[in-house]
Amino acid sequence: MKAMIIKDINFLKGQKQFFAALLFMLILFTVVQNNPSFSISYVTLMFSILAMTTMSYDDYENGMCYLLTLPISRRDYVREKYIFGILTTLCGLAGSSLLTALSTYFKEGSCLWWDEWKAVALACIIIMTAALAFTTPIQLKFGSEKSRMAIMGVYGAGSLAVFALWKLGEAVGIDPEAVMESAFVENIMTTVWGVAFVCSVVLFVSYLISVRILEKREF
Repeated sequence: MKAMIIKDINFLKGQKQFFAALLFMLILFTVVQNNPSFSISYVTLMFSILAMTTMSYDDYENGMCYLLTLPISRRDYVREKYIFGILTTLCGLAGSSLLTALSTYFKEGSCLWWDEWKAVALACIIIMTAALAFTTPIQLKFGSEKSRMAIMGVYGAGSLAVFALWKLGEAVGIDPEAVMESAFVENIMTTVWGVAFVCSVVLFVSYLISVRILEKREF
């Protein structure tokens, strides 16, 4: 599995244009539009899909057939993609948070409020979990080409579900903004442990599904 991680890191070294574009967007949203929270969320989300990008690269010209002849199991392959996805997301979160904090410090004389950063970081982790948990099984099931429409459908359905829950809360007299403020500010530690538990369960279930899909897949 270590060799697979090294392979994916070497793949990322060739994505200079991708990282240059992310850096440009980070500077744009932080300095020009003065929106550090969105900057961190955007960059972290882009990093969270890098694992899916490497799977597309593995599928290119029947590359999976060659990879599976190497001394790695299909379970090891799936495990590496989840670990790589988590690592890249955390790197994106840490890097964007540091650059954003430095830019806001030199621009305004102060960094992000701690409570605001914690809320943004938790939201990014939730988004990463959803992206990794839903896209990985779809990518392994349908391949890099056929999975694009399925992934768009999943994200579309997720967005509609969040919007519907928000409107439902307003309809029954619940203020969604007050609930989020209570969760991410007033009861932050309870929310952290709750998010960690839910994300762990979701990723583990997704991992088991992905392993089952890849073990049944024929190349």
